[in-house]
Amino acid sequence: MKTNVRIQRNNLSINTVKIYMSAFVFIVFYGCSGKTDFIVTDSGLQYKVVKDGSGPIVENGQEVLIHETTKYTNDSIVYTSRNREEPLKILVGGNQVIKGVDEGLLGMKKGEIRKLIVPPSLSKRMGKVTFPHPDSTLLYDIELIGIVEKKIASEITNGNILKIDKENSTLRWEGFNKLHTSGHYGTVDFISGEFFKEKDRITGGEFIINMNTIANIDGGYSEMLVDHLKNSDFFDTEKFPVAKLSIVNIDYKDDSNALITADLTIRDVKQLVEFEASITYNDGKLSFISKFIIDRIRWNITYASGSIFDNLKDNLISDEIHFEVKLLTE
Repeated sequence: MKTNVRIQRNNLSINTVKIYMSAFVFIVFYGCSGKTDFIVTDSGLQYKVVKDGSGPIVENGQEVLIHETTKYTNDSIVYTSRNREEPLKILVGGNQVIKGVDEGLLGMKKGEIRKLIVPPSLSKRMGKVTFPHPDSTLLYDIELIGIVEKKIASEITNGNILKIDKENSTLRWEGFNKLHTSGHYGTVDFISGEFFKEKDRITGGEFIINMNTIANIDGGYSEMLVDHLKNSDFFDTEKFPVAKLSIVNIDYKDDSNALITADLTIRDVKQLVEFEASITYNDGKLSFISKFIIDRIRWNITYASGSIFDNLKDNLISDEIHFEVKLLTE
């Protein structure tokens, strides 16, 4: 009986030590840096700057080079990039890392080091990569090594710009009711469009869309539907007459297939989108073909959305808008 009591007391002591150790690590993470207070964002992310950087700040859509060390609150290491020869390259806002890191990188400057405390709601991994304990709070040390410079259109010579053939290029849209049992489809025209090329490969592009050319071509409720799409509760084309798609990254899978990351601006709201595309050359002309889906709520188009209005029932419209793009160059 005495032996059992001793064992229970020993176990209690060990557990108590573990609790104190975890608390100690958490306190050290919070307190042992030059700046004492964490900033808490609206999403629940906590961060503080422990070393200042210099230069331009990180924005959505930029590629950055970072080193990171990730830990659980008990100080066990989840991952570190410090043993790599090269830093990690991350597309900020491109769903390549957890949401907490995407947010934590915003506003950083070259050479800056930040500590992040990422709650479970912001620590879900994207794609197939998962943490062993997905509902854990994560602690990050992140150093910004640099921002990858991208060539802008004005820096690219005329020989490296391929303009689209507007007459033979098409942008088709399709929308549905909430259950996808019925819908409408149509087209919208380009004002201009061009691809940027380096060493015989497309590296970017920018395309301006005339939102006032929205047309319904399925024959159902055509004029009434188009009027509504142009109205202020949808695309509001009087106030926002153009949309823009800017390709910020192309990840080639092989010679003719690539993963495209782009900024899509609708109603003056810019959001990153990602989609696959086929890029081929026929008779000296480039052909770019893709299909992708957007969630209109991200661009503040909330009319008759089931995720916003629960009381509309049968009058709900799907949040998804499907696009099919076929671009040919001149």
